Amino acid sequence: MARRTKEEAGQTREAILDAAEQVFHEKGVSRSSLEEIARRAGCTRGAVYWHFAHKRDVLQALGRRIDTIMAERRERMRQAAQDDPMAAMREFLHYIADELLEDPHGRTILDILFHRCEYVDEMRELGEIVDDEHDSKHREFVAMFARAQELGQVRSDVPAEVCAIMIRTLLEGIMRTSLLDFGACRRSSGVSNAQMVDFFLGSLGYRCGGAPWGVAEHGPAADPR
Repeated sequence: MARRTKEEAGQTREAILDAAEQVFHEKGVSRSSLEEIARRAGCTRGAVYWHFAHKRDVLQALGRRIDTIMAERRERMRQAAQDDPMAAMREFLHYIADELLEDPHGRTILDILFHRCEYVDEMRELGEIVDDEHDSKHREFVAMFARAQELGQVRSDVPAEVCAIMIRTLLEGIMRTSLLDFGACRRSSGVSNAQMVDFFLGSLGYRCGGAPWGVAEHGPAADPR
């Protein structure tokens, strides 16, 4: 009986998150309420409050769905990072730039986090948590670029810190424009998100061979020191 009750509670929680995903995406986070989420989920307000005390808790749980979707790919990148950091990074970046944006849950949740939530008032704390998570991921990319420089995979005259900042900026730009469907001109050019990633990596000297322009064929720049 206890096991069944636990399973039912888990199913209710997932139903609440499914409903929240729909409501937040349709109305925006600030204009949504836990009561409306309860109605959409077909459960009582008490059931929602038993699982989530505040709206920010619901939104944070939705964010963890993204982490769950990405977990296997991120772990694969980490395991390969020491021996071939750029190949591992490229595979992961391609996944984010293309496949993640095609995942129905992934696309909807990213759209909520990027475009349908204001990180003020009760959401300010969540914004700080997101910043901390971004810092952790940033440090991971810094370490990978530094390792790639040690192996001679990328040019050494651009600091690893700067490389990591640029790749995050590129990815956020790709995701934001793709989610807002501002990519019509890019689609008409026949250039994919993955090819843009390859062009950037090629500009750092990585011979990935996937960019449609010649920069990816150039070797790492000479160390000026």
